[in-house]
Amino acid sequence: MSYALSMFNTGQITLPKKWRERYPDTKKFLAEETEDGLLIKPFAKDETVFYEDKEGCGIYCEKGLDADKILKTIKKLNG
Repeated sequence: MSYALSMFNTGQITLPKKWRERYPDTKKFLAEETEDGLLIKPFAKDETVFYEDKEGCGIYCEKGLDADKILKTIKKLNG
C-alpha cells in the first residue's frame, strides 16, 4: 500500500495513522536510501544503525551493544 507523504518546513514527515497503528511498539523509524528511492521501516528493538550528521558519524543502538555485535555491524556496514 502506498501513501503520499507531505514534508513540513522543518523536514518532518508524518506517517499515516494506519502505519503508526501497525507498529505500536516503536516511535523510531529508519529511512534508508536505496536505488529505487527511500525505504522507511520501523526500528527493530535490537537493530543498530550507522548514522552521519554535521557533527560526525557513529553507530546508534537504543539499548547498547556488546563488542562482538559492534564488530559484526561494522563488517556489515562495510559490505
